[in-house]
Amino acid sequence: MTPEHRLALIIETIGALQIGAPVSKGRVTLILEPWPDLFYDAMEREGEGWVNLLQAAAARIERTLK
Repeated sequence: MTPEHRLALIIETIGALQIGAPVSKGRVTLILEPWPDLFYDAMEREGEGWVNLLQAAAARIERTLK
């Protein structure tokens, strides 16, 4: 998955979480797979708790794209 595609999925997933749409743990862990620290935290959280992890992943992607 390219960084751009991963970033698009992160943005889409955060939006879904913010409106209360169901998001699977599998989707979130797949998105966070490149960052073990975020991945393991996602295993312990659910729903709104994932937003911060996804935001951290997006920031990491944006730094690499610059």
